[in-house]
Amino acid sequence: MQLCRICNSANSSTFLEGKCYVCEDKALATDSMVLEAVKLLTQANATSFAISTIIPKDWQIREEKAFDFTLKKAESIKNLLNRTIVAGIRKARKMEYYSEGEFRVVFDYSTGQVSLQKNDLFIFGRYKKLSAGLSQSRWKCPKCSRNEEQGKPKDEKCPQCKGKGKLYVSVEEKIGEPVKTACRAKDYVMHASGREDVDATNSAGRPFVLEVKEPETRQFDLEALGSEIGTSGEVLVDSLRIVGRSFVELVTESHFDKSYSAEVEFGREIGETDIIKIKELEGKTLLQETPTRVVHRRANLVRHRKVKQIDVTNVDGNKATLVVKAEAGTYIKELISGDKGRTKPSIAEVLGTSAICKKLEVTKIEDEYLDFCLENQ
Repeated sequence: MQLCRICNSANSSTFLEGKCYVCEDKALATDSMVLEAVKLLTQANATSFAISTIIPKDWQIREEKAFDFTLKKAESIKNLLNRTIVAGIRKARKMEYYSEGEFRVVFDYSTGQVSLQKNDLFIFGRYKKLSAGLSQSRWKCPKCSRNEEQGKPKDEKCPQCKGKGKLYVSVEEKIGEPVKTACRAKDYVMHASGREDVDATNSAGRPFVLEVKEPETRQFDLEALGSEIGTSGEVLVDSLRIVGRSFVELVTESHFDKSYSAEVEFGREIGETDIIKIKELEGKTLLQETPTRVVHRRANLVRHRKVKQIDVTNVDGNKATLVVKAEAGTYIKELISGDKGRTKPSIAEVLGTSAICKKLEVTKIEDEYLDFCLENQ
């Protein structure tokens, strides 16, 4: 068995050199591919870069058969190519290499081609939604989006969206559009830690990562951008900073206890006995079926969620304010109303009367863990 110079060096040069059993001599194109990469990066005036290498599967199969990975100096051909490529580019261009670099150079060894991609940019922050009526994500009108997919013009008289093309203005747009303009980006996607309902507000500051697609520039003033986003007074942002791609999963997969303020209207006047009954829900675990209002678009599951703390304030006849701390994912409106028995126990159930949440605000999200991660990224 013979290997080319590059594949052989990955396994301590234990084979004779010749027509390569693993890569069929395609790895020998690495030097010329690096020169092409340097040319592309120079033309793009790149200041930093990352790389991706695409290795044919049959290389990997033959590599497993040929190599003895128990050798102390053995490494995979992919690792060796990555090291060789990075060293070659850095030597030629004297530029910074890191995984979130300005450009990503793709080395495709199945075709021998080198291409350049703009790396997406990721911005962490916390948003406050001060105006009810905003959805979190962009919510296209289903009728108009079907027209768009079929190549038909937008219906200016659409009865669903009144020609707007969307059902709601979104927090995602309020944040994303100014960023898109500042970065001259192709598009954006907001990834958040949970969501509040369209008719709810959030004064706590919900963590999010904005994924900015193919930005033309990464040079902009985050503080000034935050001020611009807040000009309407509907959405405010703070803690803006550039983060790595891994923060998307960290934010979306983390679950934090939350506190809420809910203005509630009951079916009758409530008194001290009722307040005691409500307080007895503290520490209880709720069984919550997916709410009726969203079951058409979410899996119908039974979730177990704990009420950590509950207080009753501002009692005025059949109205009161509830201050609730609960586990992540608790449906607060259904904790109050019972949702026709789909949440048990509920405030309506324990009081034996109707209870309707008229206004809901997220007041605290216990996400301090993310600050620790930011400090140590």
